Amino acid sequence: MIPAGYLLKRIAPPPGWLPAPHIVDVCSVSGCVNENVVELQKSWLHNGFGLANDPQMLLRAGQAGGAVKDAILFYYEVFEQEIESDGWSIDPTSWRPISRLRSATVETRVVPVPKASATKLLGYDLVVSNDFLEHSPLSCNSVAVELGANAHCLFDTLDQARRAVDEGGFGGGCEDGVYRIMSVSMIVRG
Repeated sequence: MIPAGYLLKRIAPPPGWLPAPHIVDVCSVSGCVNENVVELQKSWLHNGFGLANDPQMLLRAGQAGGAVKDAILFYYEVFEQEIESDGWSIDPTSWRPISRLRSATVETRVVPVPKASATKLLGYDLVVSNDFLEHSPLSCNSVAVELGANAHCLFDTLDQARRAVDEGGFGGGCEDGVYRIMSVSMIVRG
């Protein structure tokens, strides 16, 4: 896994169209269900993975907008390979080395998690990108209902996420674009 960056987010309960009683909250990477407090892509501050390099920059930007109440800092790592889909099918033999988003204006130089903090791994998300970080089909397309997501609407393991892709779990009308597997960790202040 490669350090990918940070987001400042609000955790959300599952929406009504995600009928899975075991899902307690949604901690997806995309902002479709759980809000990104600082919109990096709108302000062109995102790195090659659509995230922030520096957690302090996110906190300052969130405070400047007066929007940090109930916000949680998340840290992400990305699997070294990606795969492309037309939204209907994915060829499991077409995994390739990870690439950076074409829209990135900031070089990817992720600051390590602060020493006074720790991370709590919540699981692994499948993130779809085209020019920007766009969707998390586990929550956005309700794929979590069929594929056995955990209480945070994520996969428990990297292997589970990769197996779901390879076995066609994200076809049949899911999002088109480049799929990346990202670990989702909550920053716990020390």
